[in-house]
Amino acid sequence: MPREVDADQRLADIAAATIRVARSGGSHAVTIRSVAKELGGSTTLVTNYLPSRAALILNALDHGRDRWQTTLEASLAAAAPEDRFAAVIEWSLTTGPDEPVLRALILEIVANADREPDLRAALHRETADFQRGLLKEARRAGYADPEHVAGLAYLLVRGSYVASSEDPARWDEPQLRHVIHATLSAQPRMSDSTATSAREPESHQRTT
Repeated sequence: MPREVDADQRLADIAAATIRVARSGGSHAVTIRSVAKELGGSTTLVTNYLPSRAALILNALDHGRDRWQTTLEASLAAAAPEDRFAAVIEWSLTTGPDEPVLRALILEIVANADREPDLRAALHRETADFQRGLLKEARRAGYADPEHVAGLAYLLVRGSYVASSEDPARWDEPQLRHVIHATLSAQPRMSDSTATSAREPESHQRTT
């Protein structure tokens, strides 16, 4: 009788193997065959769960996003309303062992979005979710033009992924943090009384 396999654990194992392959060979090295080899099995070890290279990349990003989301929620829970926007930006720029690889895979999605419908759809979903989160926190932070600030933040953060990939010696994490935080903190905010009244409808909606 064949041994039962936990599908969630197998997908997590495949995600970890995908990241290892991308770290050692670059995002272009990620294929079903290379990941299966990393896992020590045949390609069916992967294709039984993920039928395409696009699905392979999305699986790795999904597992990375789950870890990112847990970290973000902890950061937001500890921050005052006016500081939550800066906390989101800080979270977006924090680099751990896997983040450079995952960001390279995001750029891989961008590069192949026109040819891969699944990647294009995933890119649009992820982009929309991130922009909604930025706009929500920019409003809470009391910026005079939260839509402008959220859009600016999105461009700065996404641009930082490209800059750090192109020239990591110049655009290291401290430099990126300095430029992005300085740019966003210079954006005008409403007065305290105006900002409070602007946040009140959202608070009222949560309690009704």
